[in-house]
Amino acid sequence: MNRSEQKALLTANESNIVSDIHKMFERYGPTFVDLAIGKRSDMDALLEFYGAPLRFIGPTFHMVMNDNAAITGPDGMGGEIDRLRKANFAASTLDRCNVSVLNERAALVDALWLRRDAKGALIARFAVIYLVTLATDGWRITSAVNT
Repeated sequence: MNRSEQKALLTANESNIVSDIHKMFERYGPTFVDLAIGKRSDMDALLEFYGAPLRFIGPTFHMVMNDNAAITGPDGMGGEIDRLRKANFAASTLDRCNVSVLNERAALVDALWLRRDAKGALIARFAVIYLVTLATDGWRITSAVNT
C-alpha cells in the first residue's frame, strides 16, 4: 500500500477512531470518579483505560508504571485516587476532549478536566495531553502529560 492509499484509508477510518476514543473517555471519567468517591473499590477497572507501560508526566514528576500492578498501586493511579478521597473530591467533568488521530493505532487527546468538591466548588482545573494507543483489547492511555 502506498502513502496515498494509506492516507485515504486513515481518512475513512478517522471518524470511527475519534468516536471510539470519545466513547472511552465518556466511560473513563465516571469510572475514575466512582473510584475516587468510594462508590467503587475495584481499582482494576482502571485497566480498561490505561495500558502498561504507562508514563505520567507533570511539572514536578515523571512516573513510569511498568505493569498493571504499578498502575493500580499506591505509587500509581491508585495513589492519586486515594489522595482525592482525602481531599473532599466529589466530581470531575471533561470540559474539553479534542482527538487528533496520528495513525490507525495512535491518537493524541487534548483534555481539560474540572474537579469539584462536595459543595460543587471548583478545586482543580487541569489540562492533559494523552497518547492513546490501540491494544489488542481496545484503546488505552499509554502516556499522559499534565500541561
